Amino acid sequence: MKTKTTYSLPTHLTRFNTDSKCHDYLVSVRWNGKPNCPKCGNDQMNYLLTTRNIYKCSSCKKQFSVTQGTIFHRSKVPLTKWFIAMYFFTGNKRGISSCQLAKLLGVKQHTAWFMLHRMRAALTNENEIMLSGIVEADEAFIGPKINRDLRLLMAKQKHDEEQNRLQNFTTEKRLELGIKKKVGRKKGSTKEILHQKMIERGGKPYNSHDDRKSDRIPFETGVVILGMMEQKGRMIMKILGRSRIDLTKKNILPILKNYIASHSILVTDQSSVYFNTSQLFSRHLSVNHDKGYVINGVHINNIENAWKHLKKMVIGTYFHASYQHFEKYLNENTYRWNRRQLDQECLFEDFMPLTILRKISYKELIKREQVQEAA
Repeated sequence: MKTKTTYSLPTHLTRFNTDSKCHDYLVSVRWNGKPNCPKCGNDQMNYLLTTRNIYKCSSCKKQFSVTQGTIFHRSKVPLTKWFIAMYFFTGNKRGISSCQLAKLLGVKQHTAWFMLHRMRAALTNENEIMLSGIVEADEAFIGPKINRDLRLLMAKQKHDEEQNRLQNFTTEKRLELGIKKKVGRKKGSTKEILHQKMIERGGKPYNSHDDRKSDRIPFETGVVILGMMEQKGRMIMKILGRSRIDLTKKNILPILKNYIASHSILVTDQSSVYFNTSQLFSRHLSVNHDKGYVINGVHINNIENAWKHLKKMVIGTYFHASYQHFEKYLNENTYRWNRRQLDQECLFEDFMPLTILRKISYKELIKREQVQEAA
């Protein structure tokens, strides 16, 4: 394994400065230098049609290319630009935005966005590993700050107006409760305002004697994530939902059981969602953050450090990451974190085999999955 950090961008550009060099490298990675027909599997005497840069099978006579079935499938972007994009994608600690990549490659923004999502599609199985040893687990709510984004502020205003209409929370109702619009820079909250905020968080309805839960839907822009990490080792991140009400034992325990070996030691904070996890693992240790971050050598500082980098990537680089594609961003972050000790050349070469058999079309990418709400 290479450990020297001598592989730089000029070296990469010199290595792959023509499409023919990129093509030959892709042939060596995919077929080990011996073209294999994807139709019949024949790898004997397949010849190259140089005018079109594609191969023809000597058995079934079908034509095929080295990019067929890969993330480069039917892409009009030259392979030289693809290889530059993969250099920045694998090497940048907190990712690269589609706007910045478009400027570097000289393509349109939506083309760069599609290229980045194709590369993320190659990391589909990155979170499918098993952790062991001393494993830290923690949860986080990651999302943009609404008061710093005009678009989110406008969306929240429309959402609140619609919820007020559905809940019959009219102006007359507000006056009846004594809720007045704040003027100027006056601070403070009345009991009625606090009561309304409790309703928005899923608390009790307006009638305090009614024990039923409110049907008001809160405005959520973030994502609740569960993180698991071996101490000084690998990491896994899984999405729990879009609201803090999804942070329950019912959602967390199956994930811990599926991705952490039973003989491991689980280390968490003192959240109630981790109670009785000692039955699933050999031991469960917890740290009380009210007393300190490290108590008798027990801590979850590693996963806390990972949250810091993830937030800077999502909020800093991809500050408008949609929930539909959020799992792909987690796979991207996890891929780079689990290989943070490798140099740039190793990162690039390890990523290339993942691009094989990862074809994804634009229609498949933008197709919104139907989220089934629990009854």
